[in-house]
Amino acid sequence: MNQISPLAAILESDTFSPIDRHFAELMQKLSGDDSPELVLAAALVSLRLAEGHSCFSLDEFAGKTFPDLGAEKISPLKFPPRGEWEKLLRATSVVGQPGEDKPLILDGAGRLYLHRYWRYERFVAEEILKRSQQPPFALDAKLVAASLKKLFPDTAEKMNWQKVAAFAAVRQRFSVITGGPGTGKTWTVARLLALLLEQPSGENLRVKLAAPTGKAAARLQEALSHAVAGLACSEAVKMRLQAKDLTTTIHRLLGVIPNSTKFRHDARNPLPVDVVVVDEASMVSLALMAKLLAALKPDARLVLVGDQNQLPPVDAGNALGDLCRAAAINGFSKEFQGDYELCGGEALVENKISANKHLADTVIQLQTNHRSGEMVSLNEIGVVVNSGNADAAINLLRKPAAPALAWEPLPTASSLKAALRDAVVTHFGAVLKSASPAAALAALAKFRILCAVREGAFGTENINRLAEEILAEAGLVASDKINSGSYAGKPLMVTANNYALKFFNGDTGVAWPDGGGASLIYFSDEAGGIRAVARERLPEHEAVFALTIHKSQGSEFDHVLIVLPDKASPVLTRQLFYTGLTRARKSVRILASETILRAAIATPMRRMSGLTEALRPTAL
Repeated sequence: MNQISPLAAILESDTFSPIDRHFAELMQKLSGDDSPELVLAAALVSLRLAEGHSCFSLDEFAGKTFPDLGAEKISPLKFPPRGEWEKLLRATSVVGQPGEDKPLILDGAGRLYLHRYWRYERFVAEEILKRSQQPPFALDAKLVAASLKKLFPDTAEKMNWQKVAAFAAVRQRFSVITGGPGTGKTWTVARLLALLLEQPSGENLRVKLAAPTGKAAARLQEALSHAVAGLACSEAVKMRLQAKDLTTTIHRLLGVIPNSTKFRHDARNPLPVDVVVVDEASMVSLALMAKLLAALKPDARLVLVGDQNQLPPVDAGNALGDLCRAAAINGFSKEFQGDYELCGGEALVENKISANKHLADTVIQLQTNHRSGEMVSLNEIGVVVNSGNADAAINLLRKPAAPALAWEPLPTASSLKAALRDAVVTHFGAVLKSASPAAALAALAKFRILCAVREGAFGTENINRLAEEILAEAGLVASDKINSGSYAGKPLMVTANNYALKFFNGDTGVAWPDGGGASLIYFSDEAGGIRAVARERLPEHEAVFALTIHKSQGSEFDHVLIVLPDKASPVLTRQLFYTGLTRARKSVRILASETILRAAIATPMRRMSGLTEALRPTAL
C-alpha cells in the first residue's frame, strides 16, 4: 500500500479547498517543480485570496512549520527562512519580479501575489497618486466663497470638516470623505454637489452617485433626498439632485457584460461622466476599484465616501482602509490651506502639513457626531469599540438600560427561542400584518437580527428557522404556509447575481400572493418605487429574518438585535462588531457573553496587502 507524502496529506487536509489544490497542482505542472516551498506557497496564495487578502506574505510561515494541526495525524513541513525561500521561488519559471509576465509575482517585501491581483494593486496605487498630484481645478474664488457661506452656515465647532471636505472635492480630481455614523457624510455630499452645480458651466456637469450594492444605492437615494430638502440652493439644483437616475450601483454604472468579469466602460470606452461619488466605499473590492478607476476620464472627479473602520469587502482587498492608512488624514499642503482660507473665509485651525505629500489634501475625516438624545450611547459604544478598548465598552454596556443600547448574556441554545420571541413577534409581526407589499417592505426595513455566523445554534440558518416557528406559534402564519415556503410578508434575500433580471446578491424583498395562487416577490428599486418578480424567476434566495453582519453592510435599520456565537471564531473581530452596531439608527440589543465580546473588540481584522506601502512616498 502506497503511503501518501506529507505534502500531499497537507494539500488534501481541510486547510485547503479544491480550488487551492488545483492551483497548486497547476503551478507544479507548469514549473516542473514539486518542492513544498513552491506548491504550498501557491496553495496559500489561493487560500489567502479566498479569505480576502490580496497576497500571501512569506513572513507568515518563514522558518516555521506548517500546518499546526494539533491532534491531526499529518506530518508538518518546515519552511526555510524568508531569504532562502525567496531564492527558491524566484528560481522557478512561474514566479516573477514585479512587472514580469509570470503567474505569480513576488515583490521585494516577501509578498506573493497572483499576477492579476498584483496588477490591480499597482494600478489602483498609480491611478490614485496620478489623480492626487494633478493641479487643482481653476475655481472662481468669489463664487465658491459665496456658495460655501450659504451651504455651510457658521457653527460653534472649532473646525467645520464637512465644509473642508466639500471644498476638497470641488477643488481637485480625487478626494475621500470618511467618518462614522452620524457625522453627516451624505449631508456633506448633497452640499458638495450643489456647490459644484452652482459653479460656471455647472449645469453641464454629468454627475453619478454609485454604491456597491442595490440596497446601498437605494439607501443613498433616500438619504440624499432628505439631505436635499434643506439645501440653500436653487430649485433647479434641487431637482437635479433628486433625479431618480442620479444613483445606481457601481456594476450598473460600469455596464455589466453577462458571463464576463469585464465591463462595457473601461479605459477604451470611459464613462461619459464628469463627477462620480462612490458611497459605502469600504465595501469596494480591490478588483472593482481598479475597474472603476480605469473607466474614469482623466479629468473626471472621483469622491470616495465611507467609514474606514467598517468591515472590508467580502472580496479581496481593502482599498479604502489602505488608502486612509497611507494618507495623513486631515493633512494638507500649504497650497490647499491658502486656497481654503481664500474661499472658506477661515484658516484651517490645526494647520497640519501632510507628511505624505503625494496624498496631501486627499482624505478628510468628519469628526463631529450630529446625533443627539438617546443616540448618544450608540455613538459612545461605536467610538470605544473602534479604539479596541474592551473595558470601556463593557462599562458602557453595564450602565443602566437605555432605549438605544441594551446588552444581555447569551442565552443557551435551548432558551434562544424564548429570548427572541418578543422581538420577532413585534417587528416581523408588523411585516406580516402589512396591508400591501410596499408597507411590508417599509416595516421590514425597521428591524433585523444580525449574526456573526451562518451555521450553529446562534447562526442565521437556525435563527431564521426559529423566527418562523415563533411566528407560527403566535398565530401570525399558518404552519402549512411555512412548509410551502411562501406566505405574505416572508422576507427573502437574493444570494446570487442575475444580471439579466438585474438582481444582485444581497437584494432583499418580501413575498406577496397575487390572489390567484401565485407568489410574487416585491423589491424596492433604486428610484424609490417597488418592482415584482415571480418567485419561480427569482435567482437563488433564502429567508432573511436574520442575516450575517457581513451581508448587512450598506443597510441601516431603526432597531438591530445582534447575536454573537457561544464560541470563538475567526470572523469575530472588532470591525465585525462595529459594523453590526453601526447598522442601527435608533437602538441596538446585544446577546453575547462577556468573554466573546471582549475577544471580538480586542481582535482587529487585518488584510494582507501592499497597497498602503505603494501609496506612501517611500514606495515611489
